[in-house]
Amino acid sequence: MKHVRNFHRTLIGKIFLSFLGVLIALYLLLFTPFGNRLMIPLIKKSLSSALDTPIAVQEFALTRERFHLIFQDHLGNTVSSQGGISLLTLRMYAHYRIEGLQYGGFNPISNPFKTEGSLSGGIASFSVHGNGTILDGNIIYKLELHRFSLATLDIELNKIAYAPLMELLHYPSNTDTVISGNISLNGFDRRDVGGKIDLTAHTKRFLPTPITEDSNESVTFKSLLADSNGQVKPFHVDVALNLSLDHAGILEQFVGVPLGGRVNAKATIKGDQKHLRLNAASDVARSDTTLLIEIPNLEPSSIVFDLKHANAEETFELFALPSPIKGNLSAYADLNTTEGKLQISVIEGSTIPSVLKQHYQITQPFMRFNAEVNADLSSKEVHYRGIFKSDLGRMEIDNTTTHDQMIHDLLKTIPSGSPHR
Repeated sequence: MKHVRNFHRTLIGKIFLSFLGVLIALYLLLFTPFGNRLMIPLIKKSLSSALDTPIAVQEFALTRERFHLIFQDHLGNTVSSQGGISLLTLRMYAHYRIEGLQYGGFNPISNPFKTEGSLSGGIASFSVHGNGTILDGNIIYKLELHRFSLATLDIELNKIAYAPLMELLHYPSNTDTVISGNISLNGFDRRDVGGKIDLTAHTKRFLPTPITEDSNESVTFKSLLADSNGQVKPFHVDVALNLSLDHAGILEQFVGVPLGGRVNAKATIKGDQKHLRLNAASDVARSDTTLLIEIPNLEPSSIVFDLKHANAEETFELFALPSPIKGNLSAYADLNTTEGKLQISVIEGSTIPSVLKQHYQITQPFMRFNAEVNADLSSKEVHYRGIFKSDLGRMEIDNTTTHDQMIHDLLKTIPSGSPHR
């Protein structure tokens, strides 16, 4: 009994009683209404800092097994969550709901959105499942986090409006395009990203908008992937992309030139920080088209483009141009940073005089023709060689003809040539 009475004076007794006092204090601070009220200012400050906007905590309650939290920004955008928590296993489960009804505050989207779902897990693995209405469409999503770092991402998109999405990216767009599809990617936490992206864009109305000029700051793969110190951490990627567009014009802000026509394409990007390779195939303009881009050290070094048996009118349409010819068009390009080769041929071609006159200011009678032009490109100049045969004339180009001279000879020969039938 004496030892028990003197226990509080021993070193072990002092440590035990201090620890017990801390537990009681934490219990009173964390799990009682009084303690909850004391924590609200701290939660308010943390949320305001994290979301970079003033936050008001509407409700907060925490017990040993349950929690409940509702907060709003100054515009009334609201987040609510409630569920269970285990401090012994550091695991939780909860239901959440987010309503962004006004643009501003923590809502960066001009269109109202709502999303709700559930989350569960602990530090090692955490899952988020949800659905929502956003950008006039619907989404279903699933996220997996490992130690609170994104590991896997699965999203199903249904009729997401493209124009407000472009507005988020600060690009103008005047279209009723909606996007549907699936995005399934994994391995973010291991920096070994794999998966598949399937997207379909349906368009009934598209009006071209002025191409936005980007800033002079160069954007490269390296600048996108580098950390704050300019270093690129090792990674590996193997992602497949399937894309179907009713109107290619929706991409013109990204490529910097007007586009049009329907495009279906499949592509893969594979490799690591030392060497990436992009392979793509398409039936654009009813052709058999392939594209290969080599990207060593995150710097594109070569492009091989092969367009076979394309419809000439649909090919011009792809670049939002009225086609002055009909026929079967093929093109091949093999380019690198210092030189390249380009070959273009038209088989069973014929001109469209009305288009030549109206859009290209060339007066020329109807004719049938075959043509082939080869270009050798270097960093200093371009040399052409080729042949043009028609029922109005014939022209051959030798390998010293410059670009300007080739165009001059072509336009000079076609209208004035004598018929050869």
